[in-house]
Amino acid sequence: MNFATKTKSLLYGMEFTHGLRRALMSGLGLVYFLSFGFSLTSVTTLFSISVIIMTFFEFPTGAIADYDSRKKTIMISFFLMAVAFFGLFLFNNFWLLAGSWLLGDIAWTFYSGAGSAWSIDALNIGKQKSKIVSLISKGYIFENGGNIIGGLIGLIVIAINFSFIWLFVSISNLFMFFVVAKYMEEKNFKPEKVHRGYVMKALIKAKESFSYIIHKKNKQLRVLLLGSIIGNFTFSAFFVCMPLLFTQILGITPDKLSGIVSLVTALAILSPLLAEKVAHKFGIRKSMISFVALVSVFVVIFALSKSLIFAIASFAVIKIGLAVVSVIEDSAYQHQFDSKLRASLGSTNSIVWALAFAVSVFLTGYAVNFFGVVPTLIVSGCLVMIEAIVYIWWLK
Repeated sequence: MNFATKTKSLLYGMEFTHGLRRALMSGLGLVYFLSFGFSLTSVTTLFSISVIIMTFFEFPTGAIADYDSRKKTIMISFFLMAVAFFGLFLFNNFWLLAGSWLLGDIAWTFYSGAGSAWSIDALNIGKQKSKIVSLISKGYIFENGGNIIGGLIGLIVIAINFSFIWLFVSISNLFMFFVVAKYMEEKNFKPEKVHRGYVMKALIKAKESFSYIIHKKNKQLRVLLLGSIIGNFTFSAFFVCMPLLFTQILGITPDKLSGIVSLVTALAILSPLLAEKVAHKFGIRKSMISFVALVSVFVVIFALSKSLIFAIASFAVIKIGLAVVSVIEDSAYQHQFDSKLRASLGSTNSIVWALAFAVSVFLTGYAVNFFGVVPTLIVSGCLVMIEAIVYIWWLK
């Protein structure tokens, strides 16, 4: 196996593993906490605080990746993930579960930015937009494959014992830790020797990243960040409300919800290839505007669904649209990033996502309590359209 093939295979394996985790976290994490009798607002507040704390680790971990080793940070990420999800399996006390959930979010910061930075620089394709789109789109396909398998496993395992799904996620991350340790190689990356501690290194990279973003030649990067803030805020609200609509309004049990997530992901598995096709044919700007607008309309339709079949169909369209937007948006970011700051700028993007997520999830918990699931979903769907408007006005 040549180096390029091995690099892509390892990247796709890591994305598959993250897909397993995300399928169960996004679809079942909230439901799992509620199954212990914890209140909705206490759980959404936990999720918000956890993500805010996570942001403090983004630049230190990005600095480790940009200065020392992308491989090192990725290994740390998978190991901490394994520990965190073992904690979710083991504990039933709120504070111990909260600590495990927080550790999982912190573990993600070691991977965010570093995974794409490692693969793009190792393959030396940082300035080749079409190859970046192709690499990222195929990575999303493998992530979707992980979503499908994760959902199917959840369908079977939850019927036996809800907590066993977290044990499965823990073992899968530990396995990937050993795979990365054995097979990952770093090419086209030279560690920088800076004789200062990681805190100072992180501050230096943070300053360099901020200077890069505000530079007058990088206006398009700022437009992408603004669109991401709006989009992440509204989509985070959707993924809080989605399991609640299925379980509380349509009466679906957690194991069947896992199966629905798997089914919808299967329907959307080729969405990254669709993203690749439309990006090449219509360009990044038109593609992002069209699919963001499409998602906006179908979030409202999903909110108004009265039947299970209608809700699943709407959810599938949303999932497809979000997958297309994610691939194109990530590709646009990577094309705008400087190689020396690629991991740190990726961490900046994660911070933007995290802050939008934290505010959105916190407010969504209270909005659902005061106004209900359906009105909250309708408002979030309308807000998505603002992201499309931002791209219409400012994205070139």
